Amino acid sequence: MSRIVFTCGDINGIGPEIAVKALNKISSKSKKTQLILVIPENVFLSTKKIIRPNFKYQLTSNINSAHSFTEPVIVLALESFTQKIGKPTISSGQAAYLALKTAFKLLKNNFANAAVTAPVSKTALNFAGVKYPGQTEMFADWSGVKNFVMTFLSRRLRVGLYSIHIPLKEVSKSLNSNKFQEKLNVIISMLSNDLGIKNPKIAVLGLNPHAGENGIIGTEEKDTLEKVINNKKYQAKVNGPFAPDAFFANRKFKDFDMVFGLYHDQVLIPFKYINSGMGVNFTAGLPVIRTSPDHGTAYDIAGKGIADESSMIEAYKYAELILKNRKQIQLKI
Repeated sequence: MSRIVFTCGDINGIGPEIAVKALNKISSKSKKTQLILVIPENVFLSTKKIIRPNFKYQLTSNINSAHSFTEPVIVLALESFTQKIGKPTISSGQAAYLALKTAFKLLKNNFANAAVTAPVSKTALNFAGVKYPGQTEMFADWSGVKNFVMTFLSRRLRVGLYSIHIPLKEVSKSLNSNKFQEKLNVIISMLSNDLGIKNPKIAVLGLNPHAGENGIIGTEEKDTLEKVINNKKYQAKVNGPFAPDAFFANRKFKDFDMVFGLYHDQVLIPFKYINSGMGVNFTAGLPVIRTSPDHGTAYDIAGKGIADESSMIEAYKYAELILKNRKQIQLKI
């Protein structure tokens, strides 16, 4: 039996609600998968008043006792944290961080096979003294992996980010051939092994307007990107660099399995516009599997019972797909 762990996310946002809503829809269909929800006990009890769980579950604070549990859902109860619905707080940052650390421990100890993590607040994490800029960086650091890629997946568009949570003025400074090539290799491996796409095609976007216009507007494309893209090992796999505006305006992304952008908003604006909250965040290049919804904590609607769990369910489906593909590779080996 496989086990997939869900985290509560920021307890003052929609994370607990969409986690329970997702489990309501998933648990009855996941006969061969046991689901684990990591959440403070008081938050689970308060969430139950908004969204009634329709799944059978065993609540425990000791995961070591859970090996014999047969219920479709295990609620792993963390210590209590104070909720102030609709705003980031020290307490909500602490709870979110503890849930993530607990989920990773379950993965590391092979009790769980994949994690689906609800949205967290970088502000709340900062209040709590957590120095990681995001969940992607946390899981990469805990896994001991330096070469990883934040990706966003959907049926209509897949994108990867060269740089993640850094100021825009730092992007050009961070760009170098070795790092760019390493991340391309991660993307190719992810598409082939995790998503099962044979002979994947990747489009690379330029950094500057018009992709540098042959060095007139900027030289990063000629000095760094083209040198890697033109390498024989990437022929028929990697194309570009493309001018981002024309690329998306002409819907060229339909011709590729993934679009590799150089900074956060370059690819996330079109991705979120196209997918309308149905996208999934996946950290490529890690030994563990972690997916999450492509949206935030939505403090403005927290606690009202109206949050949409669709992206959380999509994150679960991708976690299952990636887990299945990795198991098949292991069987072949």
